[in-house]
Amino acid sequence: MPTPLTERQNEIYEFIRRFMRTERKPPTLQEIGDAVGIRSVSGVHKQVRALETKGYIERTPNEARGLSLVAQDDPFALDDDGVPDLPVISRTSSDAPDSLRDKPQGLLAVDPYLMRGVRDPEACLIARAGDDGMNAAGLYKGDLLVVEEVPERAVRNGTLVAVLMGETLLARRFELANGRVHFRPADRNYTEHTFPPDDPGYHVVGEIVSVLRRVR
Repeated sequence: MPTPLTERQNEIYEFIRRFMRTERKPPTLQEIGDAVGIRSVSGVHKQVRALETKGYIERTPNEARGLSLVAQDDPFALDDDGVPDLPVISRTSSDAPDSLRDKPQGLLAVDPYLMRGVRDPEACLIARAGDDGMNAAGLYKGDLLVVEEVPERAVRNGTLVAVLMGETLLARRFELANGRVHFRPADRNYTEHTFPPDDPGYHVVGEIVSVLRRVR
């Protein structure tokens, strides 16, 4: 595991990451210096050398843009197609799941880091949690949930899912037991919902991958 970075080293590393993601090429030492306020190229070189020593980047000698991020530290840095824009779905009824993406409220760019483990990025969307039923698990009403659409039959017991009940989208733990589908809240003040399979009163949108939240 790479050793910790100083504040200055972290600033430079994050600039390199952002630059590579937006420009699709590594920055030069001069570009790094201009961005972080280091006038001396030799000063930038010293910081970059420290990042290399600590295992965050690799360098190709004698190349102006010879920097690369270490793959195991940022698996999306070298092979992603940029920051994906995901649709923010609007209110949809559980008996009309095919219209989920018809009229999105907008698009939101999501850092690929928050989509680790996703099988199909094209199947991802953003939904807003409709209640506080999972607050004991750290999810709250109004949170933006990154959801990967998957068939209900592919969801394993215990998985955190986004589920439509009527026109309300909820985050719940999924479990299939005794021929019934159970959607279990984490808050004891909320009721567990139980349905027979294929009941039109619910629709599993998919598995929750990550959560986005404002802090103020």
